Amino acid sequence: MNVRMGKFELWFPLRQVSVIAEHAMATTEHSWPAFADDQPDPVPPALVWKKDQGTYLLSNGTPRQLADPAEPEGATQVVYAAGYEDHFDFSPTAVGGDDFAEYISLTKAHDGITLIEMIRYHTARGGLLILTVYPGGTYGIEFSSAASPFDR
Repeated sequence: MNVRMGKFELWFPLRQVSVIAEHAMATTEHSWPAFADDQPDPVPPALVWKKDQGTYLLSNGTPRQLADPAEPEGATQVVYAAGYEDHFDFSPTAVGGDDFAEYISLTKAHDGITLIEMIRYHTARGGLLILTVYPGGTYGIEFSSAASPFDR
């Protein structure tokens, strides 16, 4: 029997998210995935929400943001959702079982404010970016300015 949960929350430490969001904002070039040939041009700065072995955010800025700048062939800087750094079976959740990459614009206005403005505002207070995934593939973003136990 394949049972799916209702909404599913992913918590990302804002201080870490801010680093990758600012990278996307600072770069002059941005990438879409190879399969997204119908996207706007120029490509806007975005957070990329990926799900494969775990689930995480990264910058779509080019050149890519390195986890260790001293290792140019090394890993890309990512921010994992708290508790989902390693392999996790998402199939019974609203996140689903298939791997994906979702691009979330940092500069598109929602109710007159952009995501980067919200990230900057809430990061100054600490806390979390909460990505809530709903059955059917929709999601929402909220912020908690409470102190995050996941900040490093």
